[in-house]
Amino acid sequence: METSKSTGKLRKPRRRRLYVYLMDDNHNSIEFVIKVLMTICHHNVYQAEQCAMITHMNGRSLIYSGLGEDPIIVFEQLLKHGITVELKSKKV
Repeated sequence: METSKSTGKLRKPRRRRLYVYLMDDNHNSIEFVIKVLMTICHHNVYQAEQCAMITHMNGRSLIYSGLGEDPIIVFEQLLKHGITVELKSKKV
């Protein structure tokens, strides 16, 4: 907890929004990436297909954002499945 300079009261630190980006690679099939996005990010089949195709065409796609530790957990799970991802604190 931090102390506010103006009031002297304790306050919770601000949580930062984090963004998880799917990066294009030549290692994973599109079908595998779609299945992993549906499992870990809880995308429906259409969202997962769109993210996979956008990543294939543009080189990256925003697949998850959130506050606190949720994006970090998703990022780590995607890495464990062999998916190439980036974790950023600013939207690209």
